[in-house]
Amino acid sequence: MKLLLTSGGVRNEAIAQALVDMTAKPASETKVCFIPTAANVETGNKDWYIGQFLNLWRFGFSWIDIVDPSAGGVSDWKTRLAEADVIFVSGGNTFHLLEQSKKSGFIDWLAKNLKDKVYVGSSAGSLFATPTIAAASLAGGDQNLTGLLDFEALSLVPFEFIPHVPSFFALEDVEAYAKTAKHPVYALDDTTALKVINDDVE
Repeated sequence: MKLLLTSGGVRNEAIAQALVDMTAKPASETKVCFIPTAANVETGNKDWYIGQFLNLWRFGFSWIDIVDPSAGGVSDWKTRLAEADVIFVSGGNTFHLLEQSKKSGFIDWLAKNLKDKVYVGSSAGSLFATPTIAAASLAGGDQNLTGLLDFEALSLVPFEFIPHVPSFFALEDVEAYAKTAKHPVYALDDTTALKVINDDVE
């Protein structure tokens, strides 16, 4: 299992190089499937969303498909994801992402089909990879627009992830949450990433 968990995607050379190392392919030959589901319910300026694409291009990842398993009538999304080297799950509203992923079957597909792929999470996409998205509701975080009660997520890793510290989440709030959390907690700023290969975390 290979995961690259970030706050804002491929923001710098170090994160880009980590992704190249994990795919064992040049960036120009790497097929990225971008999952926009979490951003679908976000309002206002989407410069952060556009920035994820621009940064991928900036570091040479020029083959990008956009696949939304939650979109009605997209019957071939599993085939399109199967062709990818990287599954890039974007940021946005974490509760919406989890709810729609369960409804569409995307969460089940991921649990069974990541053996030969790299999972890249950006903000909500990183929380989604952990055992629970409960931390998304911290002050400064997402609104539970769906009324979701079950926060159990992918559990690809045995820890929780909190992005955007301290730009969105205050460090003192994160520290207080970590003291009561059932799992270890990693808190990252916007220029840092976690590189996870099987049980090794860097």
